Formats: sequence, C-alpha cells, structure tokens
Amino acid sequence: MKQSLLSRLWWFVVGGCISVGINAGLFHLTIDLWHWADWQGYALSLTVVTVIFSLWNYLLNFRTNAGWRECLARYLGAIAICYVLNYGITLTGFKQLAASREMKFVIIAVVQIAVSGLKFLLYHFWVYPRGPRPPHGAEETIEAQARQ
Repeated sequence: MKQSLLSRLWWFVVGGCISVGINAGLFHLTIDLWHWADWQGYALSLTVVTVIFSLWNYLLNFRTNAGWRECLARYLGAIAICYVLNYGITLTGFKQLAASREMKFVIIAVVQIAVSGLKFLLYHFWVYPRGPRPPHGAEETIEAQARQ
C-alpha cells in the first residue's frame, strides 16, 4: 500500500489540528476543573493525545505494508523523542513566559506544531516505510547475495 507524500502530509495536518484542540482542551480541563498543577495536566493531555493519534497515524495517516510489530520499536523511539521535546519545551515556555490561560494555549499550539515537523520526518522516512514489503524470505536472499 503506497501512499503519496502529499496524502501523508494532508492527513498529518488534519490530525495535527485536531490534536492541538484535544491537547489544549484537556489541559485546560485538568487545570480549571480539577485544579491540577501545569506539569500534571500537561502530562495527562499529552499522553492522551499520543495514544489517540498512535491509532490515527497507523490506521489512517501513515498506512504501510509493514505490520505493526515491525514498526513498534521505531514508533516508540520516535514518540519518546517527540514526547520529551514537547513536554520539556512546553513547560519551559509556561515558566519563562509567566503564561496566562490564553498564552498557555498559544505555547501548546506552537510547540506541538514545531515538534510535529520532526515527528513527520521520523514517521515518513523511518517509522512507517512507504515502499513495498519484500516477499517472505526475500530479505535473507538479498543479504546472502550482498555477502557474495
């Protein structure tokens, strides 16, 4: 199943818009309704968005012939990098800018958009490969031919 770069980019942008809304909305819910600290509220909102959009990315956005087991380790690595960057930069922004409620929404959106550039590149080129999957046993044949 080969998917064009433009299609992947389109669905990534659509998912990103939805993701920013869910992330900021859930963050503000935890702060305003449950009176959690910023670091707790943002950890929950970012985790929820990460889980929801792992399904979005695998099933809709980055369709691939590779099975989920083949992509899982790469996906977890990419998510860990992006999660730590997003969480660290966002909380630093909250602290450094003495952010109001509106400014926190802007910080969440800007950081999520910035980190999503790296995430898209990791997903497109590394996590969810676009090329056709080699037939069963072909990998061993190719490796054996390369050694000769």
